[in-house]
Amino acid sequence: MSETIHTMSGGFAAKTAEDWRPLAEKALRGADFDETLGRASADGIDRGTAFFERADNAGAVDLRERDLHLPWGMRASIVEATPETANEAALADLMGGVSELELNLDPRGETGLAANDVDALDAALKGVDLSLAPIHLDVILGQGTHAHHLLALYARRRIDGETLEGGLGLNPIGRAARQNVDLDPECFDKAKAHVQLCQAAFPKLKIFRADGALAFEAGATEAQELAVMAGKVAAYMRLMGECGMSADEASQAIEIKLAADTDIHLTIAKLRAARRVFAQIASSFGATAKRANIHVVTAGRMLSAKDPWTNLIRNACAGFAAAAGGADSITIRPMTDALGRPGSFARRVARNLHILLAEESHIGKVTDPAAGGYLHEHLTEQLAQKAWTKFQDIERKGGLVAAFADGSLQAEIAAAREARVQQIADGSEIILGVTKYPDPDPKPVETGDAWGEATSPDSPLAPVSLAASFEGKD
Repeated sequence: MSETIHTMSGGFAAKTAEDWRPLAEKALRGADFDETLGRASADGIDRGTAFFERADNAGAVDLRERDLHLPWGMRASIVEATPETANEAALADLMGGVSELELNLDPRGETGLAANDVDALDAALKGVDLSLAPIHLDVILGQGTHAHHLLALYARRRIDGETLEGGLGLNPIGRAARQNVDLDPECFDKAKAHVQLCQAAFPKLKIFRADGALAFEAGATEAQELAVMAGKVAAYMRLMGECGMSADEASQAIEIKLAADTDIHLTIAKLRAARRVFAQIASSFGATAKRANIHVVTAGRMLSAKDPWTNLIRNACAGFAAAAGGADSITIRPMTDALGRPGSFARRVARNLHILLAEESHIGKVTDPAAGGYLHEHLTEQLAQKAWTKFQDIERKGGLVAAFADGSLQAEIAAAREARVQQIADGSEIILGVTKYPDPDPKPVETGDAWGEATSPDSPLAPVSLAASFEGKD
């Protein structure tokens, strides 16, 4: 057949919102149009009553060409407390199919690995080929010290720094915000030393992490999450510029971290909007390399503690959204994450979700599946605009450090969190399996030790589980 859909549509006039609304009202049979179809995101973006048309800027965003065998980096998070247990988990994850490791380091061992010297880090990564499996760090306390230990371990094992990939995860602004303390200027000075070392010996390492997921876990809206991410990108680009790095080098030394939840369409749009925002910032610094590297983690705030089996569905939805949104790497949380450290079963299920998405759902065979979808283009454009406006507000205050220092940004995030908690409480927002249709006799699942308290309880950016807040309530 030589016919195509485009030629077959010839002679049919394009429909408009004026054509669509009367038909929709007729189908509603007297029900109020706005009350029935009206739906908006937490940022006020219309999701229901709008007639979505092709956007002027519709089209694929700047994504890397996907490897059909490994469409995204399948990253496992290592949270075990001791080097011995961490090593066991790391080797099991790598043998089970993951391609990257993220070491959650906590000097106290409460929420991650207590590897406070090179020997402990070496023991945790015993048997791991560091030239094949990229290592990323996620550190709350002592970011610069742990980054130094990792670089020292590379030198000890004589790894070729020119080809080495992975990331140091430096995020001094996020650390200060999460600990509810003022940013120590020395943190930037220490970070500059790592910038200069990586520039000379480890050019492919991601040095900084522009973490918006931290704000999302504290209750932020999607636009707020993107604005926090953008503020960090700008701050770290400036810092690296002060070290003599070119704009292109600096833009490629940043990894973005965002959260994915069960709102599939909004998550897809958020990741696509993040790329537009990042490209705009990189361009303003004079970079020609403007493609963002985005790491996505399934959101902790959506997970249920009472019935962790339901988290399988939540993680599957979030993982799908991350993959369809074009994430470069994805971490799928174990389904027992709301309870404590995972057991071997929860880790295995998390690994298998990656494999199901990549090899059975074949999401990775399409580079940007949302491109051209009018709904996704509309959401992407609106989110990018709202995030950019919030980011400009942050910059007018003197940047993200100043915005956190005066407490205004934390107050906005807290207000968004309280608004959503109220919606859940009054039933206008439903959490299936928690506030509606909870299992009266949930089946237990193996889990490890309960989490310790690594974040200041007074921190306005302390993670909050919205699902866990309503466990057992009618």
